This record gives sequence, C-alpha cells and structure tokens, in this order.
Amino acid sequence: MLVIPAIDIHDGKCVRLCQGDFARLTEYSDDPVEVARCWDRLGAEMLHVIDLDGAKAGRPVNLDIVRRISIDTGLPIQLGGGLRQPKHIESALEAGATRVILGTAACDDPDILQELVRRFGERIMVSIDTDRGRVMTDGWRQSQAIAPVELAVRVLEMGIRTVIHTSVARDGTLSGVDIDAISCLLSTGVNVIAAGGVGRVQDIRRLKPLEGRGLAGVIIGRALYTGAVNLADAIRAAGSRRIIPCLDTKNGRVVKGVAFSHLKDAGDPLELALVYRKEGADELVLLDISATEEGRRTAMDVVRRVSSALSIPLTVGGGIANLDDIERVLEAGARKTAINTAAVRDPELVRLAADAFGRDRIVVAIDAAAATDANTHDDESEGKWVVCTCGGKQRTQLDLVEWALTVERLGAGEILLTSIDRDGAVDGYDVPQLQAVTQAVGVPVIASGGAGALEHFRDAFIEGGADSALAASVFHFGVLRVDEVKRYLASEGVDVRL
Repeated sequence: MLVIPAIDIHDGKCVRLCQGDFARLTEYSDDPVEVARCWDRLGAEMLHVIDLDGAKAGRPVNLDIVRRISIDTGLPIQLGGGLRQPKHIESALEAGATRVILGTAACDDPDILQELVRRFGERIMVSIDTDRGRVMTDGWRQSQAIAPVELAVRVLEMGIRTVIHTSVARDGTLSGVDIDAISCLLSTGVNVIAAGGVGRVQDIRRLKPLEGRGLAGVIIGRALYTGAVNLADAIRAAGSRRIIPCLDTKNGRVVKGVAFSHLKDAGDPLELALVYRKEGADELVLLDISATEEGRRTAMDVVRRVSSALSIPLTVGGGIANLDDIERVLEAGARKTAINTAAVRDPELVRLAADAFGRDRIVVAIDAAAATDANTHDDESEGKWVVCTCGGKQRTQLDLVEWALTVERLGAGEILLTSIDRDGAVDGYDVPQLQAVTQAVGVPVIASGGAGALEHFRDAFIEGGADSALAASVFHFGVLRVDEVKRYLASEGVDVRL
C-alpha cells in the first residue's frame, strides 16, 4: 500500500484546505518544488498534486510547477484540478504527470471520459469525492445524483481500475479515515486510493487490512505538514508485515521456556539463524535473556558470530544498560538494539540513545503481564497490563499503555511487546493487549509471546494491528517454518514479502 504525500498548489504556494474551503486555507511553503524534494528525500514513491487554481478555473493553471516537480524529483505524479477536456489531459501529461485525475468531468460527460480512457488507458483516474453519501464535484461545491457505488461501477466498466476516494467532511480535519465508505467502493471490485482524515499512523493501520480487497494507497496531507504523522512511520505502517524469529540465548545456546521459565535447549544460535534466513525471515532478534539478571553485559561473541553470517537485520538485546553497551552491540554488527529494564530504570536513556544513534536503531522491549491474576476479580484492572523487568521476573507499577506512549515520546523507533502471560504457551498472541498498544502509539509494534499456529500470526496482524510478529518455540522445535507462515498469510490477504 503506497503512502502518497499531497501537494496542493494555490497562487504558487503549497497550501492545505479544510474540507475544501478556501476560507480555511493554511500556507505551508512558498516553494511547492522544495516540498516535493523533501517528500522524495524522506522516501515517498509517488506524489499527489492538486492544482487548486485549476480546479476553480476549470482548466490547468500550475503546470509549470508540476513540470519542475517532475524534473527535480523524478517521482510519479498523479495530478488533478481543472482537467476537463482532452487538451487539458495532453498538457498535463506533457508537463510530467504520470496519471491524471478527473472528478467533475467524469460525472458531467461519461462519453468524454470513455474517449479519454480509449486514448490514454491507465493514465486516467477518477476521483470519487463524497460527503454524507453523495458524490461532490466542481471543487466540492456541487452534489451529484449518482451514488458513489454506481459511479464506481460505471468507471470500472469503462476500464478504469483505480479510483481515488476523498471523504470531504474529513478532509483536513485529522479526524480519522472513513472505513465504511472505502469498503463500499471496494465491494464493487474497483481499486481505491483513500484520502481525507488521516491524522495518526494508527489510521494507516486501520486501512491496512483492506489492502487484500484492493486498497492501493493512502494520500496524506495536513497530517504530514503539521507533524501529526511522520512520513517514515507512515511508510513502515503501510509496508509489508514482517516475520521475525527470536533467538533467546543463555550461556551461548538458544533456549526457550514458558512464561520466561522452565527453559529448554533449542540449539546453536548461528545454525538456527542461518536456517531462518534461508526460510525467508525478514529480521532476527537475539536476546541474551540472563544478562540483566546476572548483572553482566551482552555476550558479544554470540552477537559477532550471528551478525557476521547474516544479510538480514539483526536486533540485539539483553544486558543493555547504557550508551556504551549500545555502541558495542551496533559495532558488533547489530542493525538495532533493544532496551528493556535499563529504560524503565532510567527513561532518559531512550532519548539519549535515539539522539546518539538515531531512533530507527532503538527498539524498546516491553514485557507486560495482566494487572490482575486470573483468581481475582478487580474490575478496575480488567483489560490493563503492567510492565515487568529483569527478564519478566519483577513486576512494576507502570501501566503498559502509558509506558508505551512515554518511550515513543522519548524517541523509541519501535516497540517489541511481549506478553508474559502468553510467552511459550503457543495459544495465540494477546490480541487485546496488542490492540491497546497499537491503537495508542504510532511507531511500529512487534507482537511477541504465544504464537503456536498459523492463524495466530494472522490475528496479530489483522486484529491486533501489529507491524511485525516475533516467534520462537514454533520455529525452534519445527512446528512451523517461516516460509510456511508467510505463504499462509499471503493467502489470507496479509502483505508479506515472499
């Protein structure tokens, strides 16, 4: 699913409207070309450019700026605004637009639309902009008699496979995406790029399950310009879901138990790492699970052995107590480092580490247990979890969700969330726990603890909202293979790298 930054042009400037109202216009830059360069540098793969002056004039006005954006970035551009006649389409394509977006013209003259599709094929897109179930055109000033689903069927029959849907009432409000309206359009068989209302990375997580039904992308405007959404986080949330085997090590061997105890030997870390790489693991996590409890540093010889043989990212944790420890782990070949107990003891370490090494290299591992045990009936503790430290052996009074929000604010680039109650039990991830965290934070969340069957991975992604799923026992003891899990997830409509 593509994340597509929006660039709206008015009087030569980059602006955003709220619900299409020019009286509620905010200027963000006097140089739309530089804005485009910025999104390019941050990883955008496509740009959504709207000529607002053209939309009002009924003809393209800002094609010179579009041409400069195309030349300077080389990114594909989907361009809308005032494109109502064949000569307008030709001019837009000549200026560098990859695809052109028709809204008003698609409703006003189906015959011209059909002729444009015949001439330009897949370079023609239709925008179905809706407000309270009505199709809006002419700069969202006029409503049309045709229903959104009817219009979607019409353009699909003409050969247009992808439409853009904008929720007019939500546009520029940061109030969340209109899942119901998008789902209705997808039910026709047309592919949809969603726009309007994105205010948090969590909105992208809500859209992600629709990808298997034909959701092709999401357009983000005001949220990017105000900083409510970080483009890199949005791209990660929209990207492929990752499967991550975990190597819990003790005394140089991989071990695995239940609820962090009753450990069994599972093999040599390097041998298992090579097996998982061959099976298609996206990343590996290596945790020296006894280092913190024993008051020692991470076993660096194991880190070096494993990292030197891998081409996939390796995250290392266990015994990480300060910036020097982080530096040693990264120098030994780890791509990222995981901080757990040390972060609880000194939260400022998270900020210092993110500043020193970059937030994308700092994972905060959170081990959480139910706030109350199964033998008590405390209504206030129902659906709540507390943070545990020292390999899950010490309970704190920290609330899980509050701690997750804290480490995100301090600069954590990712959260590794392990359910102590489910760890090693192979009866499924703690989906309510996952939901509580993924709905609260915008950084990627790795689900951990409880995987025992194929459907558990699906539930972690589709119901729990996880960005990655980590597992150990099912892989170490041959219950499942990484490639088997990925093939299953792909068959269930989950976006994974095969």
